[in-house]
Amino acid sequence: MKTFFKIFPLFFLMFISAKVSGIGFPGDSMVLHRSSSLLLESSGQKLLPPAFNNGLKGFSQTHSTNYKRWTGIKYSGYIRSFTQFRHMPVRYYGPEDLITQNGLDLYNGGYNGYNEPLMLLRMEGAPTSKTFFKIEYAFDNQMAGRLIENTFASGSGPSASSNRRASAYRILQFQAGASTKLGEFKLTAGGGILWQRFSQFTLWQYQYRDDMFERYPWEPEGSAWQNRYSKYYGGGTIPRDARWGNAGTQGFIIEGKSLPMGFEGGLLFGKTDNSGGFQTYVTRTPKNAIAGKLGKSIGQHKLFVNYFSQYGFQDVQARYRVKQQILTIDGILNYDKLKILFEAGAGRFMDYIVVNDNRYEKNSVAPGGIDYNWKNPWKSRCINVVIDKGKFNVQLYSISKTVVNVNSEVINSANSHALGSISSINTVNDITTFAGIITDIGQMTNNRQALNLKFENNEKKFKYLIATGIGQEIENLGKNNPKFNAVTVQHRANAFTRSRFGYYNNSLGPYGRVTNIFRRSFETFAITDVNPDYKKSYNNLDINLKYKISFLKKEMIFINYINANTVQIGLMPKFSKAAFVRTFYEEFTTFYSLHPKISLVAFF
Repeated sequence: MKTFFKIFPLFFLMFISAKVSGIGFPGDSMVLHRSSSLLLESSGQKLLPPAFNNGLKGFSQTHSTNYKRWTGIKYSGYIRSFTQFRHMPVRYYGPEDLITQNGLDLYNGGYNGYNEPLMLLRMEGAPTSKTFFKIEYAFDNQMAGRLIENTFASGSGPSASSNRRASAYRILQFQAGASTKLGEFKLTAGGGILWQRFSQFTLWQYQYRDDMFERYPWEPEGSAWQNRYSKYYGGGTIPRDARWGNAGTQGFIIEGKSLPMGFEGGLLFGKTDNSGGFQTYVTRTPKNAIAGKLGKSIGQHKLFVNYFSQYGFQDVQARYRVKQQILTIDGILNYDKLKILFEAGAGRFMDYIVVNDNRYEKNSVAPGGIDYNWKNPWKSRCINVVIDKGKFNVQLYSISKTVVNVNSEVINSANSHALGSISSINTVNDITTFAGIITDIGQMTNNRQALNLKFENNEKKFKYLIATGIGQEIENLGKNNPKFNAVTVQHRANAFTRSRFGYYNNSLGPYGRVTNIFRRSFETFAITDVNPDYKKSYNNLDINLKYKISFLKKEMIFINYINANTVQIGLMPKFSKAAFVRTFYEEFTTFYSLHPKISLVAFF
C-alpha cells in the first residue's frame, strides 16, 4: 500500500483529464474549495439533495486543439507579517510565557483553530490540453514554542533552539474527469479539505440561521443593496459558500453519472474530523471513513441507497476496534402539487471491541464501551419524512440513540463516545455531545422523535414564516447517566463573539457549562432531580416577519425574527417555573437603501 500511494500521484498525473476547479477564501488559506454552489434556504430549512454537477463540458470549450504543452503556467500568492506585543505585569490567566494569537492560546507545542500563513505561493497550469494542476505551498510560524523555558532543569520539553518553531505545509489537490462508454466520472483527490455530501444521515451538515451581523469575512456578495439586503429579505439568511451543507473530508472522492441503466452515485474514502481528525499524523489514530451513494431517477422521482462507516482502532496500540455504520434509503417523490422527501434506515455504534487485550474475551465489548448494535432494526432506526406542499411543510422524524454521526445533519445528544480519540471522552475536547439539546425547527438529533409544522408565504411584500415543533426523547438516558439528565441551549445573541471565548472547547464559562464550536456557542444546564423517571419534551416556535416599503423613493426593509422554546415533562408547553428551561430570542432589523452601495442599517 505504501508503494501504491507513492506511485499513484505520478500515475494519476499522466491520465488526469479535466480542470481543477478550486477557489480560496480570505481567512481560510491553504484550502481548495469545490466550486459548486448551494441553494439559499430560509431559516432552519434543509437543502434538497443536490443535483449532480453539470457534467463534463468537453475539452474543446476550454482548450485549443493546437495547445502547446506546459504553457499558461500561473503563479500567485502573498507575504504578510504578524507582530504582537503584550505587557501584562499582573497575570490574570495562563502561564507567563503564553501567547494569544487570534483568540487562541498557544504554548508548549499545542494549538487549535485556524492559522494564517505568513507566506502562500500557488502555482497552476496545464501540462497538456487535457490536464490541469494546482499546487499550494504555505509557510506558517505556529508560535508554539515556550518563550521562557529551562530545558536542562526540567529534563523535558522542546529544546531552546526550537522555541520559535515554524512549519511548512505543502498542499496538492487534483480534480479529474473522463467521459467513457460506461458513464461520466469525476475524481477529486489530495490535500486541503474536500467538501462533500451524500444524504442527511450519512454525509451532510446542518445550516444554522445567521442574522446580517454574523457575516462571514469571505462572503462574496459585496455591499451592494441588491446583492446583500434584498437577498436577505427574500431568502432569510446570509449568502453561503460551498462549505455550508457539506461535510469536511480528506482523501479520495469518485462521482459518476450516466452509468448503465441510468444510475449515478459517489464514493468517498479517507478521513473526517471524527475519524482521527485532519492531524492524524499527530494523534496517529488508525481510523478511516468510507461513504457512498448509488441511485437513479425513476420518472420524475429519485431513489438512492446510502452508506457511511467509520472503522479502525481507537488507540495506536490497536487494542480496541470501533464500528460506526449507517445504512439508509432516501429519495424524492415529485407530484404535481406535492413533494415527499424521505430517508429511512438503521445505524449502530460499538466501541472498545476487544482485539488485543488479554483481560477480556476477543470481539467482546470491554467495560466502559458502548454496544449500540442494530440487531433490532426498530430500536436502531433513523427515519425522516418531509411533506412539502409549497407554502405548507410537515416534517416527522424518529432517530434512535444507536444512530450517531457528527458528519451528518443529525446533531449528537445521546453518545459521548462519538469522538476522534478515546482520550477525548468526558474531557474539554468533547465538542460534539450536546445532552438534551434544544434543536432548531428542521434540525434533527438522535434519541428523539419530533413533529415540525411550517407555513411560509413569500409571494407579496409582506413575507412571513410561522413554524412550530414538538418532540420527545425516545429513551430516558439520564436515569442511568447523569450526563444526559441535562438541557443544552444555543446562545443566539452574539454567537460569533461568544464562540471566540475558549475556542473549540467545552466546560467553559464561570460555571463550566459552555461549549464553543465554529461560530456557535451552547450552554448545558444539569437537572438535579435525584430520580429522573421521565422523558423530556420539547416545544419550539419560530416567527419571521419581513416587509418592504418605499420611503422617499428608496427601498426600506423591516425584518422581525422571534424564537421561543420550552423543555418540560409532558408534551404541552409550560410557561411557568414548572419547565426545566424556557428561552426567548427576538431581533428586529431595518435596512434603508440610501444608494445602491450605501445603506443605513439598524439592529436591535
